[in-house]
Amino acid sequence: MTWSTTTDIDVFLAAAGDFLRTRPVDNTVLLTEAAYLSARPSSAPDQLYGWWTGGGAFVQAPAHPPVLSDLPAEALAALPVRPPFGVDGRLVDTVTAVWRRRGGTLRERSRVRLFRLGEFQRPPRVPGIARLATLADRPLLIKWYADLMAAFPGDPSEPAYVVDDPLSFGGMQLWEVDGVPVAMASRSRTVAGMTRLGAVYAPHDDRHGEAVFAAVCEAAREVAHDVLVFAAAGDEAAARRYRELGFVPVLDRVMLQS
Repeated sequence: MTWSTTTDIDVFLAAAGDFLRTRPVDNTVLLTEAAYLSARPSSAPDQLYGWWTGGGAFVQAPAHPPVLSDLPAEALAALPVRPPFGVDGRLVDTVTAVWRRRGGTLRERSRVRLFRLGEFQRPPRVPGIARLATLADRPLLIKWYADLMAAFPGDPSEPAYVVDDPLSFGGMQLWEVDGVPVAMASRSRTVAGMTRLGAVYAPHDDRHGEAVFAAVCEAAREVAHDVLVFAAAGDEAAARRYRELGFVPVLDRVMLQS
C-alpha cells in the first residue's frame, strides 16, 4: 500500500472521492474544501492532495495546512506532508505516537468541535426577515467579511471562499430589518448529503446573527441530510446556543504542530 499525490483536485476526487463520501460527517473539511477547489480551481504552487491505497486521504488547500482523514498507522508512518496538520480528535494519540517514531514531536495547537443538527428547534422570533443574498449585496458582504476577519488575523480564509462561492449557489442569506441588511450567514456546497454552516456576522445586534443563522439552518435542512457547524472546543456559549437549536456534538478536529 502506498501514497499517491497530485496537484489536480479533480484527479484527487476521482481517486479518493468515493472513500471520503462514505463518511461525509467525519470528512466534512476535506469534502467541502475539495468541492470548493473543484468548482474554483487554483494554480497556487502550495496545494497538494493525496490518497492511500488502503483507504485514507489528505487535502492541502492553497495557503492552508493539510487536513487528514482517518488513516492507519502505516499510512501515517509514510505521510508525505509535514505538520502542522489537522486530524480527527480521536486520532491524536495515534498520530502523536507515529510521529514520535518518525523522530518528531507534536503538540495540540487548536481544537474545534463539530456539531450535527438533529431535530431543529426554531428560536424565538426576532423582528426582521431572511432573504437570499445576491451579487448586488457583494460590496456589503465583502466589507462585513473584512470586519469579521479583522479579529482573526492568522486565518487564511479568503473572500472567494466565504462570500463569492456561497453567492454562486444560493448559500448566503441576509437578515433584513425594514429592508436594510443587518446580518449575514452562509453554508458550504452540499456534498454527499452534507453541508456545513459558515460565517455569521451581525455588526450591531447579536439577535440578528442568531436569526439569520437559524434561517440558514432551515434552508440547509432542505438540501442536506447532515447539517454541520464548528465551534471552538472551549466556547461554551456557542455550544449552548447550538444545543438549543437542536445540534449535538459529534467529534473534535485538532490542529497538531511540531
